[in-house]
Amino acid sequence: MKRWTFVAVAFFAFATSAHAVETWTETWTCTHSSASDNRPTITRFEVSPPDLIEANFHQTYRIAKNNDYGIVATSSISEIEKGHKDPTVGAVSIIINKTTGEFWWVSAIAGQSAAVNQPVQGKCVKD
Repeated sequence: MKRWTFVAVAFFAFATSAHAVETWTETWTCTHSSASDNRPTITRFEVSPPDLIEANFHQTYRIAKNNDYGIVATSSISEIEKGHKDPTVGAVSIIINKTTGEFWWVSAIAGQSAAVNQPVQGKCVKD
């Protein structure tokens, strides 16, 4: 009986560690922001396969790649949002280079100005 208990505990520990949540905190300054002081933005992301979840706004990005080198995740929209008359069509990509700590946030939203669609770069650390 002790042997089966050990096997069950070992299996549970392995299964739990394989799905452990990984978190990253990003910092960047948005130079095209309407804020006059351009204060740094700090965002925390939780890696919970198959999704990358932005903790600040509960935005979910679908993970396209997650390995020892980095994370690439995207979110897309093509719908008429509540309270709007026209559709919102676009995508956002989140890129984290795990080896250098480099972070990129890249958006392409149809109908938005070029300033809004500018990529944002920053640094990130694994929590």
